[in-house]
Amino acid sequence: MHVNLLSRIGLLLAFAALAAACGSGAEVAVPDSTPVPTESPQPSSTQAPEAASTTPPATSEDQEPTAPATSAPVEAPVASPAPNLQGGEPKDANAEEAERFLTSAEEDGPFYMVNLIRYRDRAEYPDGRTTDLTGQEADAIYGSFMRSTKLPEIGARVIYVGQVERDIISDSGFDVVAVVEYPSRARFVQMTQDPAFQEMSIHKQAGVADTVVLATSPIELPEIPLPANPPFPATAADQPFTFMHVLDYRETAEYQPGDADADDTRPGKTAVDLYSANAGSVAAPLGVIPVAWFQVEATLIGPPNTWDEVRINLFPSHATFNALTSDSTWQAGSHHRTAGLNNTYAIMNLPRVNEINGVIANGG
Repeated sequence: MHVNLLSRIGLLLAFAALAAACGSGAEVAVPDSTPVPTESPQPSSTQAPEAASTTPPATSEDQEPTAPATSAPVEAPVASPAPNLQGGEPKDANAEEAERFLTSAEEDGPFYMVNLIRYRDRAEYPDGRTTDLTGQEADAIYGSFMRSTKLPEIGARVIYVGQVERDIISDSGFDVVAVVEYPSRARFVQMTQDPAFQEMSIHKQAGVADTVVLATSPIELPEIPLPANPPFPATAADQPFTFMHVLDYRETAEYQPGDADADDTRPGKTAVDLYSANAGSVAAPLGVIPVAWFQVEATLIGPPNTWDEVRINLFPSHATFNALTSDSTWQAGSHHRTAGLNNTYAIMNLPRVNEINGVIANGG
């Protein structure tokens, strides 16, 4: 693998997920209020459950007005804007990180591509063609090809697609989040070199305005006992949802004066783990479970060397989230999360495809 090849396929790296599945005829799977893993995830050896990792702490100045279903206290944005695609080229394509990721593995096994995508209002084709397509409709042309042809050819599969409700921290404006499982780096590169794939990718290029693409590996999930009857089950008006947390840890935590148990020599991740241990005692009885956690190996599109982890956690309802963030125990420890994070996205989204780490979410 050479940098010149990666430069040539840099755009294609951004489009290696089937984010169009939400709008191009894919089967829709929405979890019921008490999803149960079909395979019990293995517990993490030392890490506190992160299923409760939701939002940073709120103060009276930071709280938003209460709104139906999705309201929750949040703090001022700490995440930077998503990178832009300009003139059909990915502004933040990282050839060096991509080359390192695609060539450094001693054993070339499966990996997971996490994608955050915002559509253009209207499709903009780089060849200047006239079209009435929306950005999402243009992307759906690419998505249909990927779903029916290209991903099955190389043994890849879409394991998660979520329709974004909002990013409660950074207001990043993403429309869709998606995760694709690839069998190997070699098969991924093989796909990007296929002329048919390159030809169809013009539709993705025309439809997508902003994107972040992260190559990741899975992190073991803690075993979370589920309550038989969550106190805030889903209703017709309040469906289950997931949070996708994209996390950038500080090297050392930065606490505010007066924060309890503050330690400015504490690693950022350790501070977030303190938050997680505290919040987990509240989240688990509410029925919050981890769906998948990922270690970021490379940022293929987006600011380089930024993100550390991605975590997807399932909530039975938005009322569950409101109950969590209004709990005094959660509030007492949430300053550790703010101290430990340099940047974050906290993307509230509705699962449309969810087959990941043994958790199968079916409509009910």
